[in-house]
Amino acid sequence: MDDNLNILRVDNKQLSYKTKRALIELIRSSSEDGKPFKLPNEDELSHRLGVSRNVLRDSLASLEEMGVVTRRRGKGTIANPQIANTTFRLDTAPELFHSLEEEGYQPRIESLNLGFVFKNDPAFGPESASYLNTEKLCWIDDVVATYCIDHIDGRFAINAKDSILALQNMGHYQFLERYCHTSMAYTMSQLDAIMPSAQVMELMRLQPGEPVLFMDDHVYNYDHEIVAHSTIYFRSGLLDLKFLRKNW
Repeated sequence: MDDNLNILRVDNKQLSYKTKRALIELIRSSSEDGKPFKLPNEDELSHRLGVSRNVLRDSLASLEEMGVVTRRRGKGTIANPQIANTTFRLDTAPELFHSLEEEGYQPRIESLNLGFVFKNDPAFGPESASYLNTEKLCWIDDVVATYCIDHIDGRFAINAKDSILALQNMGHYQFLERYCHTSMAYTMSQLDAIMPSAQVMELMRLQPGEPVLFMDDHVYNYDHEIVAHSTIYFRSGLLDLKFLRKNW
């Protein structure tokens, strides 16, 4: 083999994501009445999708966690198109802007502040002395849909000090992986309906007395370290936000 060949390594995470997206699209397009139906067996599915059975099984396991499919011995894999077609699921879609685009919106992102803050964010514990701060407004047409404040622990963000401008055009989950050499494993969220401060009301062009949905996120990596702390203000009544709750 020629050692000078420029061969790009396959990204397993990207392959898994693309397989999940292909399965969701298959489920969405295979049911005209929205009723649950049985998917083909693993051999046929892996052949149709052009992936290995291992990749397929991992993707089906992920979709089962999302509630899109159920798998039971003797009954096979049952797909639920109604769940597959649900948008703005806060329990499974960390990248809000991607969800907006999938729903057919053309969101506009306005970057407000971006830079290092040399003080402690209590979410990161006493060992942290700085964080990378980014604030964004997400517009849908002429309406502010969300106001997002993301803090990335300085112990991880320091690896990306020469690339922070990329945060203006990407979510912090992508930024963590691409530039900070760590990945999001899960997020613990606290939700509350609140009356916003005067500053938030002004930024979001809210009317007096208009409430918002407030979400406070602690983002963990695979070593169970809190790597990011996010707060998001959602304009009430604009987006059809949902959670799916499952039995253990």
